[in-house]
Amino acid sequence: MRARSLAEKQQRRADILCAAEDLWTTTPYADLSMNQVASAAQLAKGTLYLYFDTKEELFLALVDSHLAVWIARAAALLEERRPRTPAQLADVLLEAGQDSHSVRRLLVLLGTVLERRVRPELLQVFYQNLNGHLERLLALMPLEREVSVRVLRHLYALAIGWQHLSEQPQPQTRSQPRPGGAQTGPALGQNCVLSGGHDADEEFGLAVRAVIDRVTRVAAPA
Repeated sequence: MRARSLAEKQQRRADILCAAEDLWTTTPYADLSMNQVASAAQLAKGTLYLYFDTKEELFLALVDSHLAVWIARAAALLEERRPRTPAQLADVLLEAGQDSHSVRRLLVLLGTVLERRVRPELLQVFYQNLNGHLERLLALMPLEREVSVRVLRHLYALAIGWQHLSEQPQPQTRSQPRPGGAQTGPALGQNCVLSGGHDADEEFGLAVRAVIDRVTRVAAPA
């Protein structure tokens, strides 16, 4: 049935996003199609296109949704905890980002695929909205604005870097067979000493704490 009220349209849009994200847990982005999303959301393909013109626009909406949730959670914790030390600030930002695997995956996708394929006008609106959310967060952080921006920039870079590293395959001793019997060489990073053998969440937290401590020390008056 076609959604008629605003509430019904919003719910259907949320259902579409949920279906796409569920599919992405088992299907590589490149292999995921709008047909699959429509089927998972129990919609006709034509109905899906009433909400999103492309797969990239759909996933940009997912990025927007997840970032808004993370920023709102971080803002609420900042208001509640009122951190004063670098360690307390790190605690708040890391607690806000608990179970943030989906956010980190989406941030990698944003920088590697979506920014190149989404229509410029939609990307502009996305970043305008994001900047509005971030300004609220910056106003609540217990640091000078320039220092707070630097902290969030490092948080963004660390999230992408550790997510990318966590997705590298574990080292293997021999190549894996392709479907049909063809052989392929080792996957990217399999033989690199930097791949595998780490807890990405633990290392990410360690890096965030170190960066916040260092950045605030550098910014502190002599």
